[in-house]
Amino acid sequence: MQRVLGRVASDAPRQRYLPKSIVSHQSLTSTRRILAAGSPQLRGDRHYQTQPISCQRRNFTETHIRKAAQQTPSTNEEDSENFWKVPAHQTDFWSAYVSTRPNYSPPFYRRIYDHHTSHSSSFQIAHDVGCGAGQVTAELATRFNHVVASELNETHLVIARERLQPDFDEQRVSYRLSMGEHLAEHYPSNSADLIVAAEAMVLMDEQLALQSFAKLLRPGGTLAFWFYGRPTFADHNLHSKGQPLIDTIMVRNWATVIQKDSGPRRRAGFRRAAEGISSWLDYVPLDPSIWTDVNRIKWNTHGTLPFFEEEACGFPIKTKDRVGRGEKTETIEDRDWWRNDWGVEQLKDYFRVLFPGFKDAVGEGNEEMESIYDELRKVMGKSEAAFTWPVSLVLASRI
Repeated sequence: MQRVLGRVASDAPRQRYLPKSIVSHQSLTSTRRILAAGSPQLRGDRHYQTQPISCQRRNFTETHIRKAAQQTPSTNEEDSENFWKVPAHQTDFWSAYVSTRPNYSPPFYRRIYDHHTSHSSSFQIAHDVGCGAGQVTAELATRFNHVVASELNETHLVIARERLQPDFDEQRVSYRLSMGEHLAEHYPSNSADLIVAAEAMVLMDEQLALQSFAKLLRPGGTLAFWFYGRPTFADHNLHSKGQPLIDTIMVRNWATVIQKDSGPRRRAGFRRAAEGISSWLDYVPLDPSIWTDVNRIKWNTHGTLPFFEEEACGFPIKTKDRVGRGEKTETIEDRDWWRNDWGVEQLKDYFRVLFPGFKDAVGEGNEEMESIYDELRKVMGKSEAAFTWPVSLVLASRI
């Protein structure tokens, strides 16, 4: 991990953020999260497991890390491929995972910080919900006195902690095994200044999540959640020739995952996520009696935000528009937004991470898929191409 440089916005002394006392050994086994999209991509930077999780309600400790790092996840009947669960010791995968994520840019974070400072001067506590490998946590830890990195996936907490520990001790970053919907059970009400959820809202029950976040945030605190979609050729000519090939790879592999390898419960989860993403997060209602100064910003709407649409899902998808009266909306076209310069091999790395364990995803042993990559090589040539990302960001302040 590269060192993260920055400064804390507040000069106040660092204070350890301790969760409120909660009876331990309560179990989450009665709650099952249906993975709405079976890949690390959809959780970012974050994804939920489908089997029951049983844990003590306490901070994620070294014991958890050793245990999770040694585990190879098991399968169940509905998750026969179990393709998104990659143990922490598979370092090559996690290196590729980090390298194929978009780089959230300073102007993007500035949007969030500017929104926050327009309502609050406090930079004490931030929560990164569905922290994944810790990319957003690292940024927030340069601005806030303490950041809580939470996940429902133990392996992601392992990876996040391993990446962040060289730069941030537990006075600055702590780790919590929890669903976002249950986060308010672990911490005091009105205790957080900022809550962010990257790639995660579509995997939650949004009503329960909003209740949890509203309880946690102080008056004037900020909620920010976003989703990014498929890598998109920035060049117009390359986009017209190459993007249909990327879309074909997406459709073929997601169709296998959703239509062939998923049971009814998981398909229902895919439907819920697909409809939320296809709505560009506008399906999430923000009650004006709780939230104010709601901003919905969309970048690069010429790109495709959903990873899977009707063709891949095999069922109809209905979009929802719950944008409230008085909410601000903005659409921006920026072909350099979160730019990545990739060749075909980097694209293959992206798909390897998106579909771990599915060799067909990168054409290994599959002539049809390999022919698509050959077509991409013809379109792109030997040089790297610029890729941008479609993104939807929602900002709101707690009343």
